[in-house]
Amino acid sequence: MIATFDDEKGILMEVILKENPYSREAISTVHDIKDTVKRSVIGTPFEDADLAFSGISSMNLDLSDISSADFTRTVTIMLIGLFIVLFVLFRSAIMPLYMIGSLLLTYYTAISITELIFVNGLGYDGISWAVPFFGFIMLIALGVDYSIFLLDRFREESIGGMKVKEALMYSMAKMGTVIITAAVILAGTFGAMMPSGVLSLMQIATIVISGLLLYGLIILPLLIPAITVSFGRGVWWPFRG
Repeated sequence: MIATFDDEKGILMEVILKENPYSREAISTVHDIKDTVKRSVIGTPFEDADLAFSGISSMNLDLSDISSADFTRTVTIMLIGLFIVLFVLFRSAIMPLYMIGSLLLTYYTAISITELIFVNGLGYDGISWAVPFFGFIMLIALGVDYSIFLLDRFREESIGGMKVKEALMYSMAKMGTVIITAAVILAGTFGAMMPSGVLSLMQIATIVISGLLLYGLIILPLLIPAITVSFGRGVWWPFRG
């Protein structure tokens, strides 16, 4: 179809998809269409022409691409910023590394649980493109707070003269109940998002709830202490040994 765009003529092609235009399959199909069109015009009179795509599926694809780029940039900035702050706070290069590693392990486990529930269990097409971005920010921000509560107390006791194992056991006894209770209460608070009926909110809530429970009940009480004790005095490298 010949059409006029800003007093200039062009070709308008309409493509009707079989899939639901809001579905992930439609977004994938539009992505394939764009790649096919860009390859097809090479070596033709339309090679230098401006190509434009419209429609709800195309818009969702653009939003998904922007979100993916923002997610990568946000993750990089957050992790670098976290490392610097924790490095200064704990006077250690080792402790921030396994703290951040434990948070990433928690996040990817939580998002896997969410996909298992909504895709394999409830039959949805997949995780909404906006969910990983907001789920990551919320879970990492909350999880690092709980880590700081425990390990800052551990640092204080260690500086006071206790051995690593004794300082960690004392810190767990003093802070463990508070941290676990806070994680359970906050997970219950996010549970209020579940009856909303909005898929993205339900998925974000599932990521945060499963992540907080995993981190508060398993990772922080078991994995973090085990790693810390394994390093011994080396956990304070490079400032103290």
